[in-house]
Amino acid sequence: MYNPYIEADKRIVSEIYTSSEVMDNLVILCDVYGSRFPGTPGDLGSVKWMVEKLRGYGIENAHYESYRMPGWIRGPATLEVTSPLERSIDCISLPLGLAGEAEGRLVDLGDGPIDVYERRRSEIEGNIVMVSSRTPLGMRRHLHRSEKYMRSILAGAVGWIFVCEYPAYGPQTGGISPVIPSVSISYEDGAFLSRLVEREGEVRVRIRTTDRNLEVTSYNVVCDIPGTSGDEEYVLSGSHYDGHDISQGALDPASGAVTVLEMARVLNMVRDKLKRRIRLVCFGGEEIGLWGSHNYVLQHEDEMSSLRFMLNLDSAARAGKKGVILHGHPELEPFIERAAREMKAELPYIQRVSPYSDHWPFFLKGVPTASGGDPEELRGTLGRGYGHTRYDTVDKVELEHLRQAAVNYSRLLLRVANAEEWPARRKTKEEIDAFIKEQGYDQTLLLVERVKEYVRGWREIHPDTRAWLERKTEW
Repeated sequence: MYNPYIEADKRIVSEIYTSSEVMDNLVILCDVYGSRFPGTPGDLGSVKWMVEKLRGYGIENAHYESYRMPGWIRGPATLEVTSPLERSIDCISLPLGLAGEAEGRLVDLGDGPIDVYERRRSEIEGNIVMVSSRTPLGMRRHLHRSEKYMRSILAGAVGWIFVCEYPAYGPQTGGISPVIPSVSISYEDGAFLSRLVEREGEVRVRIRTTDRNLEVTSYNVVCDIPGTSGDEEYVLSGSHYDGHDISQGALDPASGAVTVLEMARVLNMVRDKLKRRIRLVCFGGEEIGLWGSHNYVLQHEDEMSSLRFMLNLDSAARAGKKGVILHGHPELEPFIERAAREMKAELPYIQRVSPYSDHWPFFLKGVPTASGGDPEELRGTLGRGYGHTRYDTVDKVELEHLRQAAVNYSRLLLRVANAEEWPARRKTKEEIDAFIKEQGYDQTLLLVERVKEYVRGWREIHPDTRAWLERKTEW
């Protein structure tokens, strides 16, 4: 098949495959700036470094934009078995959680399927729920940590224990809301507690957390590769750069952030071949609420109507094929197939969406969106692997996967930016709602308001919980 972009493709592929720049950047981002958790010195430090890197690539308009968001400082946490034996369990508290103490009977919900919370409400009420990070068998979609947490609260839980699904990875972190004291423990300690409940029947535990919620400033890194046509329509690709405070977050998300930097570097080298502008963004504040992407959409709302396509590359260097997860746009399938034939590359695709990454605010605005990923991998466990654990470090990321991601997605964006007839159309509000319902997330999105309504009926409300109840967002 004829490839009209063969010279640009050769330049992109040769530059990426004869350089270690993408891995060199990953090492600096992780080893020098740590987790880049919102509000920490590594957050702003990494942002300034990324801007200077982009300017060094010749991208003059590289800059960062700031916004205020909820932040969090970790304190010591304890989990103790108080009966029928006494034992301390290693644990960590969960970001944006509540400082406090909770004691009660341990209710083991296993993988926490949706129907179990109401079914076992009489056991849960006034007690402490333990649930695995694993998605229950038979579900068509991922059952996210935050959904299990909110359903536990609505069933009356006063404390919450989150168990990592993987052996030898330690506790798994992840953002929640400041409603009840919550901790995370390892697979091995979760298995011990499950055996204890099965053998003894009644097991009592005590949770104590000492974290601090506060407001912080975080950032989005933004740059443009200009097009030659002067057309206002543009294309955007991005990944968040912030990791969780316990880890480097090398795979999730830094592999995506450095892929975006590498795409900026090589696309700028073929800018004379681009008809429309390509904007590259590294978002902050994703891990604890998509704050960077929501604020980006808010700050650039007048540009949304000109946005042709948004490609989200969170964790871009995961093992597997570098394909495309289309968010309900079957009209784009022939375009992806043609691009793959031109590129002589594998670009497998699938249609699905979830509300847990930076494409979501754009999707809600009707912008055609997609994520990078391997559709085959989505048939597996849907687990995070090392992600969200202390072991998500640079040594887990392979240069080959970084190169594959940068090559495939740079070449795809070139074609998206240059297409004269762009087949994707913007979704209406009704179509967005229908696709969300089809994916099984319609009730999930109502959970936050249900929990807030439930908590407002409490006689005593912690100041951090009240601040969460009263927090206003414009999206």
